[in-house]
Amino acid sequence: MKKLVLLCALVLVAGLCFAQDEDAAEARGSFFSLEISIGVPVHWTNSPIEHYFFDPNDTDPEDLAIYRDRTVTSNTAIGASLLFNFGRRMGLTLDGDIFVGTDVMGASNTSSYSNSLFGANLLFGPVIYLYNSTFLRVPLALGAHMYYWSSNVWYPNGMDFTGEEGDQIFLTDLQLGAGMYIGIQFHFNDHVYLFSRTNVSLTLYRWHKVEALSANEEVISRKHNEAAMGWGVKPALGVGVKF
Repeated sequence: MKKLVLLCALVLVAGLCFAQDEDAAEARGSFFSLEISIGVPVHWTNSPIEHYFFDPNDTDPEDLAIYRDRTVTSNTAIGASLLFNFGRRMGLTLDGDIFVGTDVMGASNTSSYSNSLFGANLLFGPVIYLYNSTFLRVPLALGAHMYYWSSNVWYPNGMDFTGEEGDQIFLTDLQLGAGMYIGIQFHFNDHVYLFSRTNVSLTLYRWHKVEALSANEEVISRKHNEAAMGWGVKPALGVGVKF
């Protein structure tokens, strides 16, 4: 009987100590923690609906509807994200990436051109952990999405934008809308983990700017904004560090 009482007491004490350890671990991570993730995302952005464009030689705003353009990009980028955890179930994320591209062709004076591209994606919003354990986490993020890109195109023989040879065209595009991601994290310890996630974005608004610069330094600029519908997909794979 004494042995049984002693055994029960030991089990009770061990259980209390284990619960205190869990409570201490929960307390350490419940208030605030910061995760910095570095990944290599591959994204596809598509605006299937044609957008208003312009003829620089036509100054009548009503003629904008005649000219259309689309936005389609496919890139491999470098991404990083900040993840603020407020407890085991919720957090706040700032997830983004940047990409650059250059295309230069100079076979002859009649076909030479250069084209450079820079862009960025950004998702900001709350995170809900659908599953959260010591080894495995499944985060779901919902929030606001921003997509930005700019390009610089040069043609030696002009593009009939200014009527002069040596046209240089600057394009800027800003798209805003809603976004989300769902992912999975494999935690090796309290500080390092591997992650895989997929971002999906929906564009609702677009601001577009075009500037044409000719060889004689003549500048023609047009701006346009509109409600627009587009979408983007960005899977990412990387390493996260938790502080």
